[in-house]
Amino acid sequence: MTDPAAAPRWTDVTAERAAIENWHEAYLPEPTEAQRDRIAELNGRDGYHLHPRAYVADGARVIADRLTMGEHSTIASGCTIRGDIAIGAHTAFNAGSATIGKVTLGDGVRIASYAVLVGENHGIDDLELPIAIQPLQTEGIEVGDDVWIGANATIVDGVRVGSHSVIAAGAVVTGDVPEWAIVGGVPARVIRDRRDPKGERRRRPTLERYAAMVAEQWPAVLERCATTHEGEATYVDVPGHVWGPRPLNDAIEIAGAFGEVPSAAPRDELVARIQAMQDPATGMFVDPRVGPADDPLGFTEREWDLYGVLSCGYALDVLGAGPAHPIHAVEACGADELQRRLDELEWTWFAWPSGSWIDGFATAAHLNRRHHGSPRAHEVLWGWLAAHVDPASGMWGVRLAPEGGWDPRWLMAVNGWYRLVRGTYAQFDVPVPYPERALDTVLAHAWDHGWFEQEERNACNVLDIVHPLWLLGRQTDHRAAEVRDGAARILGAAVADWQDGRGMPWQVGRDEPGLQGTEMWLSIVRLAADALGESDGLPWTPRGVHRLEPADQLAGGPAPS
Repeated sequence: MTDPAAAPRWTDVTAERAAIENWHEAYLPEPTEAQRDRIAELNGRDGYHLHPRAYVADGARVIADRLTMGEHSTIASGCTIRGDIAIGAHTAFNAGSATIGKVTLGDGVRIASYAVLVGENHGIDDLELPIAIQPLQTEGIEVGDDVWIGANATIVDGVRVGSHSVIAAGAVVTGDVPEWAIVGGVPARVIRDRRDPKGERRRRPTLERYAAMVAEQWPAVLERCATTHEGEATYVDVPGHVWGPRPLNDAIEIAGAFGEVPSAAPRDELVARIQAMQDPATGMFVDPRVGPADDPLGFTEREWDLYGVLSCGYALDVLGAGPAHPIHAVEACGADELQRRLDELEWTWFAWPSGSWIDGFATAAHLNRRHHGSPRAHEVLWGWLAAHVDPASGMWGVRLAPEGGWDPRWLMAVNGWYRLVRGTYAQFDVPVPYPERALDTVLAHAWDHGWFEQEERNACNVLDIVHPLWLLGRQTDHRAAEVRDGAARILGAAVADWQDGRGMPWQVGRDEPGLQGTEMWLSIVRLAADALGESDGLPWTPRGVHRLEPADQLAGGPAPS
């Protein structure tokens, strides 16, 4: 390693600069008289061995049991040095940093302000004694050469930090750090290897294995769900299920994610089939099993009435086409009618379907504009959204109290937030209002439900967490370490749920693997990987309803900041 003392930033230190930034005295040709006396005083203590060209500020609290310091190492004012400490050469403690216990540092280590290295632990095994008087346990911390420890980072006892690594600001390091690694988060995880080209990220092995499996097996997943309906080759969600309109669209989106078209029929035939589901009078996509709705825009339990706009509209988009007709029910919806319908949505107990209603309406407006040249801006929608979001939570829904044996808490509100935002702010690349408060709420919801790692582990519940974390993490750095940690937690669990040749179930541990679950979980994994900087080069890119990219800017909507 190049000698840091040979760098111009040290060789060019002047007395004037050292007078302002005192630690630079370590690099002057000769120590000042005051610093010579300070080092001599410390070396007079038992167990202290400081190089004559080390620097220790008068304002540093040095109360170590033993202390060694190499040449040109510095301890700034405001530091607290306790324990059994060995410091190499050219290592710097910035103001407010601290040690306790056994800590060994190599050469060229930079420790930013308020970082803490805790090389000991209280015993906690004796339940009869207060923790404060139980024996201390010490493994010690070892830090290699040329390491940068960021501001407010914490390194706990027993950790080994490899040379040339970087500990991100605010990280809590509880496990060993490889050489050349950049780590961050709570607890800290590897972000990338410094030796990788800038901007590239090294993917975790579990994601690499998952990516290889899905790239090889997605055609088998579709083939497993292949069937015929009225003489046409098509798909069901799960083998043995009855036919419905959505599985074909899910198959198109899965194949499209890998740049392909499903084998059931040629592209033009698939386009014609989906376009034939559209009612020319209303423009809505009708499930032939139940027929058209009496009120095409009604707020009802018939989920397909508006979700069909998303499912069919974006399956056509994946195939490079669009609806054959405008969605007249939305195009003809005037300002007064839209205001009335928005006001009638039930955001207390039914935030999820309320958000879905807005998702469907806004997507229809976009499809009309994109494929049929509609000039409608639907300003009432954007105004209503701005007026009704809660600044305290960032939500349109509310936290619910327990009802019988069900304790939803933020479930309805967060799931409704995702659907509303997907069709509006995310779709049209408009900043979400109150992103920090929304992020607080989503994280509280995730912890409330154990990140859905056990109970209610279905694709909707997990997608409705990871998409907000991903989207809000692109808008704000608020609680960034927790966002990364949550994305890593979701990713780690999701990649373990793939079943060879079968895909992924919508409800893990309950359902058979099928097309809906596979399509949604592929988007979940991609979102989590993207939030962690590990998505480059993955063999699939979600398209359609659960894509990452926005559509385009809705005319008349709020301008992006």
